[in-house]
Amino acid sequence: MMGFFIHSGFLVFLGFESSNIPITNVYESFISLLWCILFVYINLDYLYKLPSLDTFLMPVVTALSLWALTFDGGNLLITVHLQNFWLIAHIIPIFVGYAAFTISFSLSIMYLTQQRQLKHKLFGPLFNRLPSLEGIDKLMWKTISFGFPLLTLGLVFGTFWVKTQNILGEMWYLDYKVILGLATWLIYAALLHMRLVASFHGTKIACLTIAGFCLVLFTFIGTFFMGSKHAFQNVNEQSHTKILHIQ
Repeated sequence: MMGFFIHSGFLVFLGFESSNIPITNVYESFISLLWCILFVYINLDYLYKLPSLDTFLMPVVTALSLWALTFDGGNLLITVHLQNFWLIAHIIPIFVGYAAFTISFSLSIMYLTQQRQLKHKLFGPLFNRLPSLEGIDKLMWKTISFGFPLLTLGLVFGTFWVKTQNILGEMWYLDYKVILGLATWLIYAALLHMRLVASFHGTKIACLTIAGFCLVLFTFIGTFFMGSKHAFQNVNEQSHTKILHIQ
């Protein structure tokens, strides 16, 4: 909780510094996403009393925090007005949805760990602290069910945003982030379908959830390395454009 409050204070500081919601660059977007992950975790822990989940979640949060530091002072800056309703309506649900998928990823690792301990009869201190396989499976289902509608809502609002504001041009649907965002939606839609219709449980769902989270990470940041701008522009390119405009 202390870490969460410090993180919240830093997020407020970033907001005041940029005079806007703190997603003006990739680094701030990372910090905002990490805040959403902690916020969702704290509320889920309060509701369901999740024993030992922090053991599996905190390494993920720490790794993402260290990764975020590599983008501090980076050149990718957002080029659109951040107070636009469609932009905010697009980003907030997706970030909270991604946070829920991060929790489901950690639960999947917990499930596979518990399963391995049972298989090899490794009944150590960690085993005694973990919930049952059935309990972990239900929590995976709940977090995915929570995140999927938010992801859907964010993608729908994002579609309205790019079409009404012409952010990504006429060929917006070919943007790597748009394509992978749709692929992410399809994976989690398939997960829900497998659970509801085919009654899949356990290992298969856990492995697909891990694969889905890897795609979430790649969609969130990896697409920039593929050439996707997605409303961001290199600050050096911005400066060059301004100089040309002045000339």
